[in-house]
Amino acid sequence: MAEQAKKEMKHILELSKAERRLFLHSFDTLMSDCDGVLWNFTGPIPGVDKALQLLRTDGKKLAFISNNGMRTMEEYQKKFHSLGIDALEEEIVHPALTTVHYLKSIRMRDAVYCIGTEVFKDYLRKAGFKVLDGPKERFPDSREANQVRVYSDYFEQHGPKVGAVVIDIDVNLSLQHLMKAKCYLERDPNCVFIAGATDYIIPLDSSMDVIGPGYFIDILERTTGRKALILGKPGKALAQVVLEQFQITEPKRVLFVGDMMPQDMGFGTECGFQKLLMLSGGTPKDALLAQTDPNQLPNYYADSFADFIELYNETMHVEE
Repeated sequence: MAEQAKKEMKHILELSKAERRLFLHSFDTLMSDCDGVLWNFTGPIPGVDKALQLLRTDGKKLAFISNNGMRTMEEYQKKFHSLGIDALEEEIVHPALTTVHYLKSIRMRDAVYCIGTEVFKDYLRKAGFKVLDGPKERFPDSREANQVRVYSDYFEQHGPKVGAVVIDIDVNLSLQHLMKAKCYLERDPNCVFIAGATDYIIPLDSSMDVIGPGYFIDILERTTGRKALILGKPGKALAQVVLEQFQITEPKRVLFVGDMMPQDMGFGTECGFQKLLMLSGGTPKDALLAQTDPNQLPNYYADSFADFIELYNETMHVEE
């Protein structure tokens, strides 16, 4: 099945002239990941600004779905403005705000223990939730035997009742945080377990990457026997939110663009969208060709958004 999908998968600039026109006419909405597609952590990706402007001029609706909860909505809008795109807040899906939406929908009244950045936690606080985090202090390292006994206090009930454990990207995550989360989840079977970003690797550019939260989500799932509700890509819960938020009735008229196969292409599959993988971020071409899961394969791929410029230039020239 994967081999057949690979045979049908094409680079958008290797399409025939007729296929290029059909491709551009096959979608009304383009939804895109951000990091590794529109920009890298180290700077902008050339050609993205002009490509997005061409797509919007062509009448395509644009929306952006990120797993990165480290930026505020205002910071996202500023970055889009630098690309010549004035993105409205409702056109951007932010993992912290999706989490807020979900917690409100289930009428969460108890405290929320959050492993995440201050940006993520601030969104929860602003929404009125009592947020617990930490601990921030280090355990003393006195070389005593059985030091893991310092965690015994975690198994005792202290402080407010915790109704949800949320895990996302946290650059200061430690064993202490995972142990806190583990104890809250094991203490109360009704405690909701939520995950935002599920990435195992976060590319900074083509030569640098960082360990993502996916491994730590796996640790909590395996040690507690609980499955996290995924409110980031490629989660089914996020897919439902996106389909409802953007009132999508014809998923095949949506093109989803991303640079990661498990998160982005997997999410596109979950939603029933057409899928375009960009090689400008976390997936090199050899990894794409080695993929064996058809659900993580794209329908199309491209080197970067700049390929849309050539696509439009030739299509417009042909139509003239």
